Amino acid sequence: MYKALLVITLLTVTLTATFSQTTTKTAAPNGAEQAVLQATQDWLDADERQDRAALDKLIADDFVGTAPRGRAVSKRDIIPEEGTTGGHGLSISAQDIKVRILGDTAIVVGRGIPKTQQPEPRPDLRFTVVFAKRADRWQMVAAHLSPIATN
Repeated sequence: MYKALLVITLLTVTLTATFSQTTTKTAAPNGAEQAVLQATQDWLDADERQDRAALDKLIADDFVGTAPRGRAVSKRDIIPEEGTTGGHGLSISAQDIKVRILGDTAIVVGRGIPKTQQPEPRPDLRFTVVFAKRADRWQMVAAHLSPIATN
């Protein structure tokens, strides 16, 4: 009985010491991650500029999304009407971006900080964007934006 307890204790101590010395290496972004990060920034830039052509290329025709106030949106809802100006774009700076590549699918999560506060203050956002690799380019197929509660 004492031998079994001693073996279990020694094994536990050895494994704990081994795993506590393991360090996590932060790998540099690979080519796919870089491409998805660039597609994310291209989306934010095009949305702020209301660049219809760029948004049409970046956003998939079958896109589904959730706006910050919970409204379901499609590609048609995001791309501004021809000839409209001002007030549509998100106008956010992305921070704390993380990318996960899962084959031909990528998930991007991050924080959106409003660039402007006019006419009324806007909350920071948490966003999740899903990209799919189609025809050798990354297209946005889904997105969810949620306001971060201020306490």
